[in-house]
Amino acid sequence: MTYLRRYFFGGAIGAWLLILLFACQPARAADTGEFNLQVSPSPLVSTVKPGASTALELKVHNSASASEDLKIEPRAFKIDSKTQQLQLIDDQAPDVASWIHFSASNFTILPGQTYTEKITLAVPKEAGFSYAFALVVSRVNPPPQTSGRAIKASIADFALINVDRPGAVRALELTRFISKQGLYEYLPADFEIEFKNTGNTIVQPTGTVFIQRTANDITPIDTLDVNKGGGYILPGMSRTITLSWDNGFPAHLKKQQPDGTTKDELNWDLGRASQVRFGQYTAKLVAIYDDGHRDVPLESQLTFWVIPWVFLLVALVIILIIGVGVWSVVRKVFNISKRFGHKKMKL
Repeated sequence: MTYLRRYFFGGAIGAWLLILLFACQPARAADTGEFNLQVSPSPLVSTVKPGASTALELKVHNSASASEDLKIEPRAFKIDSKTQQLQLIDDQAPDVASWIHFSASNFTILPGQTYTEKITLAVPKEAGFSYAFALVVSRVNPPPQTSGRAIKASIADFALINVDRPGAVRALELTRFISKQGLYEYLPADFEIEFKNTGNTIVQPTGTVFIQRTANDITPIDTLDVNKGGGYILPGMSRTITLSWDNGFPAHLKKQQPDGTTKDELNWDLGRASQVRFGQYTAKLVAIYDDGHRDVPLESQLTFWVIPWVFLLVALVIILIIGVGVWSVVRKVFNISKRFGHKKMKL
């Protein structure tokens, strides 16, 4: 197998993180009527050859208690460059729609059953390097409108297609590595890492952020995985990865509330009392990506401080109060002893 085939095969193992996060969202139930479908694989990825047809399979499972009459359609989507959110375009087919052929555009799934949709991709010889689109599974006859709102139950599975052809360039830049604050009272310390794909095919960054006292420390205090989900970045796109270091005492941790929301609360877990964080720290990023020939490193580092100033101020006040009290007691004892000694001398 040539390096180019290995290159594209590696790119086809999984979709990039944006697609993965969006595609793994559970199907939303309709306002009336149960709708509970799962699709797999999610996302659907494949490496194909130009000028050839490739057979793929998509499994759709009906976990509801009633049969579902469904249809499958390819749809385009767009990505907001600022928020990096995916948005389906319900009324627009993707540019590659003419390549896609379904074994059955409409099908029925009984309760608890799984239907296998066979998909054929007829890729033209002049195809580019990679393509992404959505496969939307929805009801053929959705329920009528209720309270002025249309009820539309559907689930989207995102597909990533790599075309095995010469001329692929895999390149990645580390455009930003920052700490959201330079000074933290308590953990977590939050970091942002931004990568930009400057090539024409998909790139998968991985790596580690090492938390150290100084940049030259051999043994880190802690480590944070970069791109733990193994996501990919599309050509020309940027991806921001956020990480939090909360391994310390005390630390703000998210706690589930009775109403289902989460709230940051300062956690005084005495079992972590030995992990008090105070002073200056260094966060050292070591990321890598495969350019098709070798692993290319991307490195950066920053410093930040953790100073629990309110806790220290309260402790200082307590120490001062205790100190004043001790001094007062010692002074009284000294004065009493002095007077007693003076009287004794007169006797």
